[in-house]
Amino acid sequence: MTVHLFMHTLRHRRLAILWFCAGLFLWNILVMAVWPAYRDLGMQNVLEGMPDGVRAALLGDAFDHPEVERNSFYTFIVSELTAWLPFVLAYFGVSVGGGVVARAYGRRTIDLMLAHPITRERFLLTRFAAVILGAVIIVAGSLVGMLIGVSVWAGNTLVSATDIVLVHVQLLLFGLAVAALSLCLAAWLLEPGRTYGVSALIMVVMYTLTLVAQFVEPLQWMGYASLFRYWQPLEQFTTGNFSWAYSLVLTGSSVVGLALAVVVFRRRDIVT
Repeated sequence: MTVHLFMHTLRHRRLAILWFCAGLFLWNILVMAVWPAYRDLGMQNVLEGMPDGVRAALLGDAFDHPEVERNSFYTFIVSELTAWLPFVLAYFGVSVGGGVVARAYGRRTIDLMLAHPITRERFLLTRFAAVILGAVIIVAGSLVGMLIGVSVWAGNTLVSATDIVLVHVQLLLFGLAVAALSLCLAAWLLEPGRTYGVSALIMVVMYTLTLVAQFVEPLQWMGYASLFRYWQPLEQFTTGNFSWAYSLVLTGSSVVGLALAVVVFRRRDIVT
């Protein structure tokens, strides 16, 4: 029953996984193809002229990093990564992570699934395992696209393939943390509309906290409450040092979120 449920979940989400994977693969190649034009047009000067708030939304506090000032390629690649990649994985986490419960509840099929000889804990863990595999496939598509793009268009720019891989490891951990949070909310709220709405609202609040923490020094501590705070591709690219501490925070968030989801789902009355 567990294997059947795992495959059932993958089959029903295969199109979403396929489109996310193909989209990230092609978009990364397209982004890297734009790099030569960005370099020739001197877009570094454009960023320097932007208001602080707009620049922070694109680069966070990365723009003032000495390596970024010396190498416009870092400005380009990090602005592209921080501007949209985490939001794509956040969207995947909310829609697919929370959807393994909310969609089944909304379609009134969850009672039928739980009528089989399977505990609620195993039901939830099996479906989330399918989400993990889906996230791995999507991030792998992004990784391959970026590796191809960098190898073709980056020229003599020193970008390590290892750093690109480790940045995507961070991205995977971020996406799974969002998925676990959304799953926990789905186990509590059940209804798709409320699950997706509350999850999206929390993501918006977290991103806002990240921006506020960058500008208001007394409120810097608030940034640590945001999952976006632990997505730091610039540090990996410029120093080559993998952020184990932030990765552990994201991993811990996934484990805690999944554990809470199991506890809540075990006690939740389900009436469709």
